[in-house]
Amino acid sequence: MLDSRLLRPFVLCALVLLAGHLLGLVAREAYDVNPRIGIVRQFDLNAEGNLAAWFSSFLLLLSAGLCLLVARIRALRDEPLAGRWAAFAAFFLLMAIDETSQLHDLATRPVRNALGLDFGILYFAWLLPALLVVAAAAYWFRPLVAAMSDAVRPRLVIAAIVYLTGAVGFEMLGGEVVADGHYTLRYLLTMTCEESLEIAGGLLFLAALLAQVRELRPELVVRWTGPLPEVVELHERQPRTSER
Repeated sequence: MLDSRLLRPFVLCALVLLAGHLLGLVAREAYDVNPRIGIVRQFDLNAEGNLAAWFSSFLLLLSAGLCLLVARIRALRDEPLAGRWAAFAAFFLLMAIDETSQLHDLATRPVRNALGLDFGILYFAWLLPALLVVAAAAYWFRPLVAAMSDAVRPRLVIAAIVYLTGAVGFEMLGGEVVADGHYTLRYLLTMTCEESLEIAGGLLFLAALLAQVRELRPELVVRWTGPLPEVVELHERQPRTSER
């Protein structure tokens, strides 16, 4: 799935970030190095406002751009589902913004207090409203997924499963192990698996959406004759017959 040359630089960046993160964990356990400061912090998959967080958000932003491209191509061809593809792009954009700003954490304390939750799989209580949003999105985007080809649909479904396994599954597991502290090795390894699966899911989303764009075989040009650029598709021209 990740054999496209376009994806190789992103896969390499992901591997470098993961290696740097694991080296930081080793340095913390073996040499008592603080992973929250200096260059080590930039590779910390569990931290915010660093290279690792930016990379995760950037993958989702690229997916949003590809969805918007598909929406534009379908709109130019008067094909169905262009509006849902545009909404799909907006959904990825919101995910990218949330990955950077951690807006979902704002729901944790109110939901936890309202339901009287303690340590456990729902300790990170933002998961409850998030699961409702995911379920609603899955239902609403179902026609879009159903209309995909057999070559693209499994890729997108696998990408979603991998991403949600990290973002939801390992977040729930983290709620169980965090009772011993946020800096225990067990909790840090759990969060490492979570963030790694999210990055892997982001890469798989890119692979699936690139395959979708490739199937459409667009020939696009950008015209900037007004205040804003406009993307238009070139129509195939009939070959000219030579005059004799």
